[in-house]
Amino acid sequence: MTKIASKFASELVAALADAEAPTNQPSDNVKDNIDRFRHALETVGDADDTQETRSTLPKDAADWLHETLGELNGTRSFNDAVVMAAKAASWYQIYNDDKTSDSKESSPMRDLASGMYAARLIGPHRGLVQSDQVLAGLFLLRKELHYPLHQHQSTEIYFAASGSVQIQHGINGKPETLLPGQVSLTPSNRLHALTMDDRPVLILWVWLGEFGGRNWWWHRQDNGGWRRDAWERSSDASWVKTASEQVPDSEIIALQPNNNQS
Repeated sequence: MTKIASKFASELVAALADAEAPTNQPSDNVKDNIDRFRHALETVGDADDTQETRSTLPKDAADWLHETLGELNGTRSFNDAVVMAAKAASWYQIYNDDKTSDSKESSPMRDLASGMYAARLIGPHRGLVQSDQVLAGLFLLRKELHYPLHQHQSTEIYFAASGSVQIQHGINGKPETLLPGQVSLTPSNRLHALTMDDRPVLILWVWLGEFGGRNWWWHRQDNGGWRRDAWERSSDASWVKTASEQVPDSEIIALQPNNNQS
């Protein structure tokens, strides 16, 4: 039996121990939060891999993956763990193309579909190792892709493995660069956005907290106000908009003082 997921987890635990977090502020209490993620990953132990089937990436995305794996600059054991995970994992397109929809409304899912892929290594129902405590895997993004402001209940970390990405926290937060070997913490329900630089990006991601649930996407309207739409996975794994609401001015005002810390 192979132990690809457990090796991935142990190498990520080690890499997180002293990783810089340039996109976060001191008020985010990064060290204590990262320790929570490290402890959760350690629960994987030396578990054997159980998933035998895998799905591959389309050619363009496979080319991005090949490029990012060729640029890994971690320790040899870390790089080996990431390469093995990328080759063994079952990759999937995160969002819907929605090409058959008659709606003329712009969908963030449709706009992002061809540029974002993920592979879950650890988690419930899907992955090489089953866990109800932690979700973890790989995140592959096309160069120059913009992943707009959104929020979710799970607490999340991004550990950059290859390529650089600009991460914005808060409604008017200043984007900060995340480089390979660095980590970014996204607290529960924190508004955040990502913009890739001029090369494909490979990220190791981990979620704690509620898995699934609503993803809220924010967009500015022509009148300067903000609206947010809730998207949830349906029983067939496609994304469906389940709510849409105007963001109250009082909430926008409340966010303003913390723009540089959120």
